[in-house]
Amino acid sequence: MAMRQAVLLLVALATPAWADTFGGFSGVDRPYLVNSDRVCTPLKIAGGAATGVPACEKAAADAIARLSFKDPIPQRGTKAAFAATASGKTIAVTKKTGDKVVSWDAADPIVKVVEVYASQYEDRVAVAYTMRRMGKEVTEVIAFDLGQGQTAIREPDQPQQPTQPQQPTQKPVEDPKLVAAVTAARKAAKGAKALAAWKAVLAIDAAHSEAMYGVAAAQMAQKANADALATLGQLAASSKPDAIEWLIEARFDAAFAAVRSDAKFRQLVGLDRKPATVYEKVMGFGGQWEQTGTSCDKPEVRMTTLRDRTVKIRVKTTCEGQVYDSGFKGTWRVDGARVVLAFPNKGKVTAQDEAPCTLEAVGDETGLHCSLGKDIEFLVLPTRR
Repeated sequence: MAMRQAVLLLVALATPAWADTFGGFSGVDRPYLVNSDRVCTPLKIAGGAATGVPACEKAAADAIARLSFKDPIPQRGTKAAFAATASGKTIAVTKKTGDKVVSWDAADPIVKVVEVYASQYEDRVAVAYTMRRMGKEVTEVIAFDLGQGQTAIREPDQPQQPTQPQQPTQKPVEDPKLVAAVTAARKAAKGAKALAAWKAVLAIDAAHSEAMYGVAAAQMAQKANADALATLGQLAASSKPDAIEWLIEARFDAAFAAVRSDAKFRQLVGLDRKPATVYEKVMGFGGQWEQTGTSCDKPEVRMTTLRDRTVKIRVKTTCEGQVYDSGFKGTWRVDGARVVLAFPNKGKVTAQDEAPCTLEAVGDETGLHCSLGKDIEFLVLPTRR
């Protein structure tokens, strides 16, 4: 028995250290992949530093596929854009020019930096590093979000060089035949005419997300439920970034009411899994949000976000018999790990017309904490449709 225990101890000591692996950055959103199933949000940088630990969630294979993770780009040799060093518990990331990008403190002393990775557009950077934990070396991955178009943060005593203003990005020219076919399909009546119209769109663009959704809805109208589920399966397997938007739309469309309790339908549209992206967190329960008001303390808020990126907000405050009721109409967009609301003034939007919202955990829920200025601040929770 003593010999057996000694052998088991030697085997345990010889077991290789547990290690995380970096799976790349999303090509359609901000997250990064750790191992093969953990989707994480990179840390934001403020004043050249990042704090805390990234939020990570296990995700299903279909959710990971929709995020379109790109192969990691190791930063090595003369072509490296970033470098990282470790001292004590601190990791420091710099540009190859020496400009500081970010510093971050880990919970335990760091043994060494294993590898540094950059996203395709150098707007995110990840560091694999080892630390000692319970007598063993373990490898972990931390990533940082430099922001859209931002690749480094200079020290205050190093003035930024003036940059040339960027030319506005031109939208790709759409195929006129495709535009005409989609317009006609949207106007088509339900049933056979709608089915034929949306199939005409797919004949031009076989991966058109809205067309696949339209075909599935038309098939449901003809009570061809199995065909509709098969079409939704094609939509769920699509690599198009907007495919998830139409899958979420299907969750609440009355056209699919007959299969809403069907396990296959719920799996395809993701009804019973946790959201993997910011868009899913915003729209996953139908885009209805609310904050319960309290007299003279907290306003009652009703907010509706729609797939077309419009938003409506109603803020009602009651105090000592006085009622103040304000409405806002605007747009919303995903900006990294946050949501930005915009309220145009005479058709134009400036920075002063935008309001940031952050996603915050509230018990088992995910809430949106928004500040509209003028002392209007609220934390709304999703309302199930």
